[in-house]
Amino acid sequence: MSPRDLLLAAALGAGGAACAEPAGLNFLLISLDTVRPDRLGTRDAQGHPRTPALDALADQSLVFSRAFAQANETLFSHASLFTGSYPSEIGPLDYASFRLPRDAPTLAAQLARAGYRTEAVVAGGHMNVAFGMDAGFQRFASMHDFGNFQQTVPHALERLALLRDEPRPFLMLVHGYDAHTPYVKPGPLLKLESPGYQGELTALARDPMFYESVCDDRYYPGFEPAILVGPDGTPFPSPSDYEELRAYALDHPEEGVPLSSEDLDFLRGTYDAALSLADYQVGVLLEELEALDLAANTVVLAFSDHGEDLLDHGFFNHRVSLHDSNTAVVLMLRGPGIEPGLSQAPVALTDVLPTLLELAGLQAAAGRGRSLLAEPDPQRAIYSESALGQKSVRTADGRLIMPRDARLPAGPPPEAPPLSWLDDDQRSRLDWGHPLTADLWQALLEASP
Repeated sequence: MSPRDLLLAAALGAGGAACAEPAGLNFLLISLDTVRPDRLGTRDAQGHPRTPALDALADQSLVFSRAFAQANETLFSHASLFTGSYPSEIGPLDYASFRLPRDAPTLAAQLARAGYRTEAVVAGGHMNVAFGMDAGFQRFASMHDFGNFQQTVPHALERLALLRDEPRPFLMLVHGYDAHTPYVKPGPLLKLESPGYQGELTALARDPMFYESVCDDRYYPGFEPAILVGPDGTPFPSPSDYEELRAYALDHPEEGVPLSSEDLDFLRGTYDAALSLADYQVGVLLEELEALDLAANTVVLAFSDHGEDLLDHGFFNHRVSLHDSNTAVVLMLRGPGIEPGLSQAPVALTDVLPTLLELAGLQAAAGRGRSLLAEPDPQRAIYSESALGQKSVRTADGRLIMPRDARLPAGPPPEAPPLSWLDDDQRSRLDWGHPLTADLWQALLEASP
């Protein structure tokens, strides 16, 4: 059965539930693009909370500390969340051909059929309508390409004020690229984390291509990233650039410009400053939800679509690998009847669709996800995949990553292929002969589409 047939079958399977009366709860989804969960709840050098609004939301929410994305890129991860399917079940993971079908049974589409008003305010880029990301939304506002919440939240506030007077419940998605490269965003927070920095990166850090030329602790100004052009004409670096940059660094060691510890602290600091800017706007959004008397009847789901490597594995980006730094995500749920707390069981972004449909009083068709409100499964394995052909599985015990074109034969694990990765839950790398290998290998075989 083709990916399109699978999606249509899911739509038909959900058709009967679409006739039910909606439960009347509103849904506000806050998409924190590129936000690492380990940066929330932290403090800066002066002891101030970096994310006070999100920390307060977490205190009021059911928080999932082992939540993982099914892809490490914005387009594929959001498409997976919207449909409850793995990205490769929707289409090939390349920007030339990947499209969310117009009639895909997305969360928005199923809620719309049930009588909901469905709207989104997104920051363009990989969330563009050219990729079909508006499927199921009755109103889809795409703002400046790769913009942040400073652009999307004001428009979302206007829409919420109008939706308050609607007789129908609503689904509203608000998205921002605040923590995406370049981390330097409009506003006064550039040097929030490193006010005394005077280095040359103050200017370079404004250029998104700069980050595509940093490998480990060296900057390679002679490296020219390959550029892809999206269906709407937007240029962006190729996912394969990092493999090519690594090869370039090995072939041209003399060209590498060393980056000092102060330089690297500055770059990581601009990421944290961008997250603080996002947090401020999220606070504004949540305060307005209260002011409009919508909070008591609105389920708030805050999530990130992927993380960011921040040189944990050699690069400033998220597309090069499926390590936790790139696939662990923020996921917290607040709303009527949802008991605040912490869940440490592994969960997936594909769980969002069945969870919200359940809260709306609707029955989700069978898919890759399971309700976040169901009994936790501490033994669950979470599958992820990438545009570079990697496949990975994550359990509460560790992670296994298989590289591009690696065969997955049934039976015991084969000899470790080059570039494969095995680590435990503390991110300590393990030898291929470790006892955890067999468990993770079997989990990957069972989870792979």
